[in-house]
Amino acid sequence: MYKDKPTSQAFLPFMALCILAMGFMPAAVGGEDETEILKITVGEPTVLDPSRPRGEASVAVSRTGTVAAFYAKSGDGAKFYRISKDAGRTWGPERDFLPEYVVMSVGLRDGGVLFMTGEAAPVDKTDPPKLQAKRIVFSDDFLEYEISNSAVSIPQAALQTRWGRGNWPVFCDGKIIQLDNGDLLATMYGDLQGDTKYRTMIVRSTDQGRSWQLHSTVAYNPNDPHPFLVGFFCGYCEPSLALLPNGQLLCMMRTQGAAVAGEYRPMYLCWSEDLGKTWTKPVPTEPHLMNVAPVLAVLDNGVVACEYGRPGFHVAFSLDNGHTWQNRISFSDLTDDHITGYYDIVKVGPNKLVVIGVGSDGQGTKVWPITVQRLKISRTHALLEGQVLDQQGNPVAGATVERGPNRYVLDSWLEDETKLDRANLPVTVGSPGLGYRSIQKQHGQPAVQTDAQGRFHFGEVKLNEYVLTVEAEGYAPQHRHIKVEPQPNTQDFRLKPGRKICNRVIDNTGCPVPGACVVLNRWHVHTDGAGFFHWSVEAPLPEQVEIRVYKRYAGQRKDKRYSGQYETLKTTLSFSQLERQPITLNNQ
Repeated sequence: MYKDKPTSQAFLPFMALCILAMGFMPAAVGGEDETEILKITVGEPTVLDPSRPRGEASVAVSRTGTVAAFYAKSGDGAKFYRISKDAGRTWGPERDFLPEYVVMSVGLRDGGVLFMTGEAAPVDKTDPPKLQAKRIVFSDDFLEYEISNSAVSIPQAALQTRWGRGNWPVFCDGKIIQLDNGDLLATMYGDLQGDTKYRTMIVRSTDQGRSWQLHSTVAYNPNDPHPFLVGFFCGYCEPSLALLPNGQLLCMMRTQGAAVAGEYRPMYLCWSEDLGKTWTKPVPTEPHLMNVAPVLAVLDNGVVACEYGRPGFHVAFSLDNGHTWQNRISFSDLTDDHITGYYDIVKVGPNKLVVIGVGSDGQGTKVWPITVQRLKISRTHALLEGQVLDQQGNPVAGATVERGPNRYVLDSWLEDETKLDRANLPVTVGSPGLGYRSIQKQHGQPAVQTDAQGRFHFGEVKLNEYVLTVEAEGYAPQHRHIKVEPQPNTQDFRLKPGRKICNRVIDNTGCPVPGACVVLNRWHVHTDGAGFFHWSVEAPLPEQVEIRVYKRYAGQRKDKRYSGQYETLKTTLSFSQLERQPITLNNQ
């Protein structure tokens, strides 16, 4: 199974949390003077096991509403689970579950909870190959289970992948969908013969998972559809499937090919109008959700939730069937070996969810109950204002404040001076952060100037999520993710002395190099789609800057760390030279 383990951990002291956040108004709802918001209540977590976790966990629910949470312990290959009968608020004693790590599940309408898990391995070497996967069926109360093998028919399945190991089509993350006629749809990913990247597929069962037949391909592309993005494209893998209230199917997929911290690609989405026979062209999540193991859940009120991870793990919500995402709840964002991002979420009531994972304190595997209410309000806009001060509390007049589009990506970080990870690359110090982007007039984003008191004011701003960026001469720029909510928004900044750096990486033909890694005195940033990198530098300004620039290779594995297209640049410049001319990354 394609699960390279990342590094991810943070501290977030948790209490009962109620988030009242803005929402997007679907076209069919309300008028111009009406919008919708989500009231999201995250309950007190339950520690299922306090030991240092191994980083994988899942949850499932039966038709009776009984919930089971599965997890593993550090250094112990055995699996364990606990049961809740009150939608995840309280949990029973720990139970052993030795057979298999389980994720993909469905509570069958006729009774029982079906799990499909692991690779569809070949029974023999016939052509076409005969494949089988493990099928586990629990009773509705999760007290008993039976294990059997399920036949999987994928006629062109490749028996050896390009990675040189037996990684056949695999049941991985997400949930199984039960249609009105009782048929089951599940996602798999792997290779068909001749494939050079991962393929996401749908399989269908008419006998409650005893056998499966290839139904369709959701997405396959041998080439990177967006080579300007950071990271390297592995194809479409680790898919999750959801049946939307409008009858469409939604599939979300990972596209990232390795676990290098912060150098991630967004997950992609496809929709189907005909129960999975045909699919739309894959598009990146908007804003980008990073980066592995998405799990979708659809509530009775039409809200789509997505649990995903790396770095850390998060839950984001959509009011428009997955086209845009909002109201992200972050349970962790630090990089650490024990926060893999391979966690889970399940609907346990009309508007209730249970999410499982490792929290920011790293203290064992936990579950959180979540309630999501969808509310209509008459207010669609609100004021956005604040003040920009220096470190002594004096107003900074004439500062530029830009209201930019929402971003969730954690794509900039400090490299450790000496420590290396398992890929022989510098370890991330602390948590990756939301990268700074300098204010560019040509982008056309709303911007205002601070007055003599350092105050700024945006008029009636649409309820939404944004990134505020502040720049002023003689100061290091600052930026932050914000939510404009119905109540007044006040955003204050205290700037430190410093300055901004903005320069471009080009190749030796003068073309921009997007998605390149730029390391400036251990600060790791990335070039944007036009090849620019942006650096907020606090005083005292360095006299010299050690620079390392490289572009990762889309097919790298272990000993292939850099692209064959570009040479890696290592040099030292005086700080004053950083913006004098573009930085050239030579073509090989």
